[in-house]
Amino acid sequence: MSESQKSLLEFLEQLRRERDELDILIKGVEKRLGIVTDAHASDLSVTPRIAVPIDSIPVGFFHNLTQADAAEKLLRLNAGHPLTTPEIVDVLRRSGMILNSKNAVTIMYTTLNRNPKFERVADKAWGLSEWYPDKRKKKETPEEWVTLGEKQIKY
Repeated sequence: MSESQKSLLEFLEQLRRERDELDILIKGVEKRLGIVTDAHASDLSVTPRIAVPIDSIPVGFFHNLTQADAAEKLLRLNAGHPLTTPEIVDVLRRSGMILNSKNAVTIMYTTLNRNPKFERVADKAWGLSEWYPDKRKKKETPEEWVTLGEKQIKY
């Protein structure tokens, strides 16, 4: 074995020791943050799922985000767990986002309903469309289109 190979082997062993130490530190931080890992540490292909209680989101967490972007960020914190419109509005308000309107829930519903990133789940909650890849999108019926001259427009 050449000297350079021996050096590389020693370096590799040092990195492995450091990785073991880092894995212990990472597990401690994940535990403190409430991150649940669904796989063994050796399976690097699985990303840990973050389980963040919605009442523990800090003030300013959604600062300078639109309502849609804030709702998306909130839903991504607990991937796969849809939230109702009032829950989303409540969390955004508690984080300091200003939603003064008495129609805030209706406005949020309309915002999410018009955005293709969101999917209505069981007629009561919202999830991200990417969570439901097999859900069929609403098809436009031919009655929704009208021919005006040479153009077809949706009405």
